[in-house]
Amino acid sequence: MSGEILIFGHRIDRDAWLSGSLFSLGVVVSVGLIIGNLVDRDGGNSLFVTAAISIGLVLGGFVASWRASRAHILHGMLTSCPALLIGFVFQCIRMVRGVRSVSWLSLIVVSFLAISLATLGGVLGGRWTPNRGSLFE
Repeated sequence: MSGEILIFGHRIDRDAWLSGSLFSLGVVVSVGLIIGNLVDRDGGNSLFVTAAISIGLVLGGFVASWRASRAHILHGMLTSCPALLIGFVFQCIRMVRGVRSVSWLSLIVVSFLAISLATLGGVLGGRWTPNRGSLFE
C-alpha cells in the first residue's frame, strides 16, 4: 500500500499529513477543550487561548509541509480538516442541546480562518523545507 493519497489531483504524503494533523488536533483539543473551559469567556485570558489555538494550527500546517516533498500548500491546508470536523461535531451537539450562542455564520468564518492559518503554515513550511519542490505540485 502506497504512502500517498490522491486529493484534488495532487499526491499527498500520508505520513506528513498525519503528523501535521495530529499536532494541530492535539493543540486544538488540549488548549481549546481543557484550558478553554477553565478560562472565563469575557476575561483577557481568552485572547491567549485563541492565540494558542491559532499558533497550533499554523505549526501543524508547517509540520506537514516540512515533511512533504511536494504540494506543500495543500499539505498545510489539509491539516485543518480533523480540527474542523471535531469543531463542527461539538457545535452540532451544542445546538441540539439548545445552546443559543451557536451561529452558522460564525462556524463558517471560523472554518475559513482555520483553513487560512493552516495554509499559512503550509506556505512557511514549504518555503523553508529541506525537501525543495514545488509549493503547488
